[in-house]
Amino acid sequence: MSPFPRRRSRTADGISPDRHRAARALLGRLSRAGAGIVMLAMAATFLIFSGAQSASAAAYGPGFDDAQNGGRGRIGAYSFEGHNVYCLQPWLPRPLDETTKGDVVDGQQFQMSDDSTARVNWAISTHGQSADPVVTSAVAMFVWSLAAPDSYASHGTSGDEHYLGRVPADRRGEVSSTLATIREGATKVGARTLANHSGSLQFTTDAADAKKGTVTLSSDLSGATGTVVLSGATFASTGTDTATLTVGEASPIVVSSAGFERGPVTVSATAKVTSPTEPWAAKILLLHTPGAQLLGSSGGTVPGEFTAVGQDRVPRVPTPAPTPTATATATATASPTPTPTPTRTAAPPRIPSPTPSVTAAPTTTQVPTTTPTPTPTQTAASSVTPTHSTSPITTPPPASPAPPTTAPTAKPPAPTTKPVPQSTTEAGTPSSTPSVAPTSGPSTSQSPTASATAASTAAPPRTPSASPTSMPAGTAAAAPTTPTSAQPETLAQTGASAVSWPLLLGGGALVVGALALAWGFLSRRHQA
Repeated sequence: MSPFPRRRSRTADGISPDRHRAARALLGRLSRAGAGIVMLAMAATFLIFSGAQSASAAAYGPGFDDAQNGGRGRIGAYSFEGHNVYCLQPWLPRPLDETTKGDVVDGQQFQMSDDSTARVNWAISTHGQSADPVVTSAVAMFVWSLAAPDSYASHGTSGDEHYLGRVPADRRGEVSSTLATIREGATKVGARTLANHSGSLQFTTDAADAKKGTVTLSSDLSGATGTVVLSGATFASTGTDTATLTVGEASPIVVSSAGFERGPVTVSATAKVTSPTEPWAAKILLLHTPGAQLLGSSGGTVPGEFTAVGQDRVPRVPTPAPTPTATATATATASPTPTPTPTRTAAPPRIPSPTPSVTAAPTTTQVPTTTPTPTPTQTAASSVTPTHSTSPITTPPPASPAPPTTAPTAKPPAPTTKPVPQSTTEAGTPSSTPSVAPTSGPSTSQSPTASATAASTAAPPRTPSASPTSMPAGTAAAAPTTPTSAQPETLAQTGASAVSWPLLLGGGALVVGALALAWGFLSRRHQA
């Protein structure tokens, strides 16, 4: 141990560490206490709001009151959460304070039978939701007559006569007739329990066209109706997949052609079947108001519905539809087979027809044989004739040179003016010679020129085609060079200068943290 007494360390502000620890502990206790207070406040707020939602004040609904009937009292409906409700105990004060929902109860509390309770429920749920004070006044009288019969008839007169006095005189006739209508409708309402009914949907398929058929709603509950929803087809009457059918009714259905694109189709359906007479439950929803009348609201209905289902027994395959189209195509292919008879024109009996024209041409060679004197001309003619015969065979246009042969015939007869008939014969012989020369000359000259021009015209397009292709190549080569020039810019944007800032900040943070730890350690050493 040190021979010197330990000195009590103090912080920079002159306060001992013990006081610092005490202050920190106090702050911790205060923060925990504050959190608890906040939680309690939240819980209280939740309870307050939940209580406010469960209770609300009933208000006056449509009806008649003292201002309309000279102070004879209230008759009509009250309003609670947007619905018309009716008082069940007319001898008690009006329920205008905090009103809360109770339970859905039967009629034993009011000594009502199940049928009477169901009728009260029906009257409140249907006619009772009207905004007409005449109707709501009639409903209130109907409810009192069943839920409180003793009080209703305890005024020395009939209950109807007594409570009609609360209706203005000019509206009493309307209320009385409305009350009679309600009572007549109530005779059709009773507390009945439905048996376990069942049903099904039956489908048929048209033998001629699988896209057509019918669906029928079947059930042991006669007179019931069902909302049928199809899958894979539509109703022909509505064009939609939904329709309302009665029991025993068959409705035509249609499957679209697009439905068969993926193969056979199985049509199915579901139906929500409802009883023809809707049974009202022998229940009433009670509403409680402290020190005031009980209010009654709708008690709902007994589930009078069941579901029916059905589908095709065999998938629908549209085989009948393609068969008539196949027979039609077969007849169509059979009818064109006679039409190829024009191929007989290909068998060319017409080709020999030009040959007689060619044979007619050699007959002209007999004309020079009649003139024996110009023997050398015959040799020339014989030499000319093969050329003349070959020229029409190779090229079909010899018919065109025939008229020019007559033109040169007029030129040679000029020296022989006297012998007119001989000029014709001589014209025939020289006509062959000049005719051959021009025919052979132009034919030979035209063929090389055409080939030369074709060659000349064919040659140039090849040379320019090579030149433009070389130019796009150069441009294409120049195009990719542009992104390479932008690479330094991108490197400059993503270089080390951008990365160095986080490193510098991180390093600075590490240095500051290390200094803080060292300072804390030294301060603790100093305090110790």
